[in-house]
Amino acid sequence: MSNEHPMVFIDKMNSDDTFRDEVVRIDDEEAKIEYVNREGLNFSSDELKYAVFATLIKD
Repeated sequence: MSNEHPMVFIDKMNSDDTFRDEVVRIDDEEAKIEYVNREGLNFSSDELKYAVFATLIKD
């Protein structure tokens, strides 16, 4: 698992409308995680929370 994956996820959510729409469309959290994993992005919810926090304080 890469520490870059949460940041890539955030970037992709901001730049790829199709990806973002699909992530938002999926209601079930397990299915959402499976979709993101299939896209090659593997990370824990804690890693994502840290990446979001790091992004917020960076700006």
